Amino acid sequence: MSVLIKLAFKSIRYRKATLILSLISVSLSVVLLLGVERLRSTIEESFTSSISGTDLIVGARSGNVPLLLSSIFHIGYPSQNVSWETYEYFSTRQDVKWSIPISIGDSHKGFSVVGTTEQFFEHYEYGGKLNLQVNRGEACVHGYECVLGAKAAKDLGYTVGDNMVVTHGMGHDEFVRHEDEPFKVAGILETTGTPVDQSIFVSIYTLDAIHSHFYSNSHDVFNDLDRMHNHAGHAHHHETQLQNPKALSSFLLGVKSKSSLLSLQRTINEYTNEPLTAIMPVITLLELWEIVKPIEQTLIIISILVLIIAMAGVFTTIMISLSDRIREISILRSAGAKSQHIFGLILLESFGIICLGIITGISLLYAGLYLFKPILTKQLGVLISIGWFSLNEIFLLMLLLLLGGIIGLIPAYKSYKNSMAVSLVVKK
Repeated sequence: MSVLIKLAFKSIRYRKATLILSLISVSLSVVLLLGVERLRSTIEESFTSSISGTDLIVGARSGNVPLLLSSIFHIGYPSQNVSWETYEYFSTRQDVKWSIPISIGDSHKGFSVVGTTEQFFEHYEYGGKLNLQVNRGEACVHGYECVLGAKAAKDLGYTVGDNMVVTHGMGHDEFVRHEDEPFKVAGILETTGTPVDQSIFVSIYTLDAIHSHFYSNSHDVFNDLDRMHNHAGHAHHHETQLQNPKALSSFLLGVKSKSSLLSLQRTINEYTNEPLTAIMPVITLLELWEIVKPIEQTLIIISILVLIIAMAGVFTTIMISLSDRIREISILRSAGAKSQHIFGLILLESFGIICLGIITGISLLYAGLYLFKPILTKQLGVLISIGWFSLNEIFLLMLLLLLGGIIGLIPAYKSYKNSMAVSLVVKK
C-alpha cells in the first residue's frame, strides 16, 4: 500500500502542470463552499441570538415579523404607538418581572436612536442569555446622556464625553435636527454582533420632552430641558420631574414564571382598551429566518455547482491522461504490478488531488478569515468565528472526500481494463 501511495504522488508531481489547475479549481471550490457555510451559520446564529431572555414583545396591532423588525432590528416603523398608560398597566402586573420601554423614530448619521430606560441595560440579553457589557464609561441614559453600541461608536469616531445631536427620522430620512439639545456620550458597549452594536440609546423621557418642545410652543418643556442640560450633575433628579411620555413604540416584558407566559400573551392580544400584539421573540425569529432561507439555499446551490464543476475538471484531467499512460502501465505490469494495483494507483491519484485541494482550500479559507474578518464585521455587523469546524462543515468535508473517491472509480476501472489488455499482449 505504501508503494502505491508513493507512486501516486510521484505520478501527480510528474504531471503537475495540468494537475495544478485541477488542484486550484478544487481548492477554490472548497473555499467557496466552506466560506458560504461559515458565513451562513454565523449570520443565522447572530440573527437568532439577537435577543434572548425576553418573553414578550408588545406593540400596536400589527404582524409578528414587522413588530420584531421595528422593535429589535430597528427596521421600519411601527404601525401605531402604544399609550404610556397601557405600558404601565402591563408592566405593573403581578406576573411581570420586568419591563423595558422602547421608542424609535430618531437617528444620528444613519444610526438608530432608541429611547429607553436603564432597565434596558439591566435586563436585555442576547446569545445564550448574555448581558450587555460596558467597554468604556457607564450605561447611563439620565437626562442628556447617551450610550453607544460598539459599531456606532467606532464608525462615528465618538468616545466618552463627546456630544452628538439627534435627528428626527430614521436612516437617510432625516427631517429635523434637534441642535439645541445635544446629548453627551456617557458610555460605549462591548461588541455583541447584534443590532445593539448599531444603536444609540437615550432616555425615553428626554426624547419625548424634546419632541414635545418641537411640536408645541410650550416654553415650560424647553426650560425643563435647558435646566437639565446645564445641570448635568443633577440629571436624574430633573428627569424624574419630567412628565411620562404620552406614547412609546413598543415594550419588552419578562415574566416571573414561564407557566403564565401564554395566558399573559392571550390577555394582551385580547386587550380591549387599545389593539395590541404580543409576540414571543424566539418563535418570531424562526419565522423571519424561514422568510430569508431561500437566499441561503441559493448560495449553497451555487457553491455545490462550483464544486461539481471542479470535480468534473479533475475527472476530465485524469481521463485524458490515461491515453498517455499506456507505456507507464506496461512498465508497471512488466515490473510485476497486478491489474488491481493499477486500479488502486489511479484511484489514489484522484483521491490525492482532492485531499490536496481540500487542505489548500482550508488553508486559504482560514487565511482569508483572519485577513478579512475586520472588514466583514464592519460591513455585515457579524462576528465570524475562526474556530474548529462545525458538524455541517465536517459533513461537507467528508462528502468531498467521498466524491473524490467516486470520480476516481471510472478512470481507475478504465486503467484496470487497459492493464488487462497490456497483460494479454505481453503473454502473447
